[in-house]
Amino acid sequence: MRARAGQSTTELMLMIPVIFMLLFAVVELALWLGGTHYATYAAFAGARAQQVGRQASDATDMLLDGRATRRARAVDDGESVTVDMPWKADLPFISGVGDMSYEVTVTAGPDEEQYEGKTGNLSRRYADNNCRSGC
Repeated sequence: MRARAGQSTTELMLMIPVIFMLLFAVVELALWLGGTHYATYAAFAGARAQQVGRQASDATDMLLDGRATRRARAVDDGESVTVDMPWKADLPFISGVGDMSYEVTVTAGPDEEQYEGKTGNLSRRYADNNCRSGC
């Protein structure tokens, strides 16, 4: 029977690229998920700012200034806000994933002033959250 000296070292050397590939994939996925979260929230915040009569760019620029969203761009067309976040994996072993770009469009609806007086008086209906007065 032959000696098996060095077998575990050889197996470890064969597995190190796989381990690093998995580690880099997890890091890239975490960065991408964080970027998509901020891009989505920036589009929502921009549309909400638009709805209440403010500049959408103020809200989107504040949320898209991080490292994960440094390439994201917000476009305000007066009715909706679109955030486009180009993404290509740039970590070792993961660059073969391809294009992971993300685009989200949010439309918040009519201006806030258009809702005034249209909701009726709901204070009486929801005055008692326990519904003791027969909802």
